[in-house]
Amino acid sequence: MTISIPGEQREKLLVNITPQLRRRLKVRSAECGMNVQDAAEHAVSRWYETPVSTTVETSGAKSWGVMLPAGGPDRFAAECSTRNLTKVQGFAQAVEEWLEAHPSPSSPLVAQPPQRILVANQKGGVGKTFVASGLAQALAELGYRVLLIDYDPQGHLTTRLGLDGIDDGEDSLLTHMLGKSKRHIRELLVALDEERFGQRLHVLPACDDAFLLEAELAVMRHGRDTCLERALETIEQDYDVVILDGPPSLGMGMDVALNFVRRRDGERAGRSGVLIPVWADQSSHKAYRMLNRQIENAVELSRVTIDQLGLVINAYDARRGATVTKNHDLWMTHTSPRVLAVLKDLKEGRESSDYAIPLLDYAPNSDLAENMRDLALELCS
Repeated sequence: MTISIPGEQREKLLVNITPQLRRRLKVRSAECGMNVQDAAEHAVSRWYETPVSTTVETSGAKSWGVMLPAGGPDRFAAECSTRNLTKVQGFAQAVEEWLEAHPSPSSPLVAQPPQRILVANQKGGVGKTFVASGLAQALAELGYRVLLIDYDPQGHLTTRLGLDGIDDGEDSLLTHMLGKSKRHIRELLVALDEERFGQRLHVLPACDDAFLLEAELAVMRHGRDTCLERALETIEQDYDVVILDGPPSLGMGMDVALNFVRRRDGERAGRSGVLIPVWADQSSHKAYRMLNRQIENAVELSRVTIDQLGLVINAYDARRGATVTKNHDLWMTHTSPRVLAVLKDLKEGRESSDYAIPLLDYAPNSDLAENMRDLALELCS
């Protein structure tokens, strides 16, 4: 989410941009040590000074919101009209010219920590497990080393991947969070052996003791906020991305997970944070407002930055009626965070879960598998 400088008057320019061009802008702005919104503003300002620009391919452009100084959206629209251009073409030209003027630096400005993504929404059944699992699979397929953690006491992730849970009484994620473990946490991990994942996708399975998490956190006197971070600190450097399948609640366990995915010192904005699956129904809007309030409270009380990476509309089927399409359209108006993917309610998703086979192995050429690959590129570019 973008937070304006206090006292600065800004207005939102709603404009379409292709996912590929937005992705390039996101990467380049990060490489140059800039916020993507600032880079977009600079691109528009620079475009005003370029009287003639090359036409840019804009097919497949999707809505995006850019915060400009007061009066900026009207000025941009007027300039596009003067040049006899659509806003989508004018903005595409501005971004392409900015990218050309700001080439990728020869080396990263700051070394980045492992990327941490919490897939969260306290509303049950919206697809947290499906999204977390599919995203992890797509990232591993792309070559990333991924740690996928079943942080939901219900253990659905473990079951749907066909894995055995950790026996009650054995070391688990909870015992490591409490500092009571006897074995190294690495011994709890299971590698998915499908060839397409190349031994790069490791899962930390669930244990029944996870239902005790809230009670244990309630009596923890010191280090509650960082107990998950401490539990994982000896292994997270072995991975490029750590993904948590979040709990269906807004309790202390969620607070701990939110703190884990906070933006670290020197980390690029919008890299780690919270990915939020929703449904195209009214109750999902209420659930999001509640989660958003908890995130804002965590930011205020702990004085950290927690980025909302985006929304994923799951199990969408327009045939279910006008209220479904209306709620879908309402989600699509969100720009901070914006909708990153719309996953349709397709049989491949249900079948892969029922058969306990990873989606990308069960139906690698399905639309859902391609959606997960696109989401992976969006989040990790």
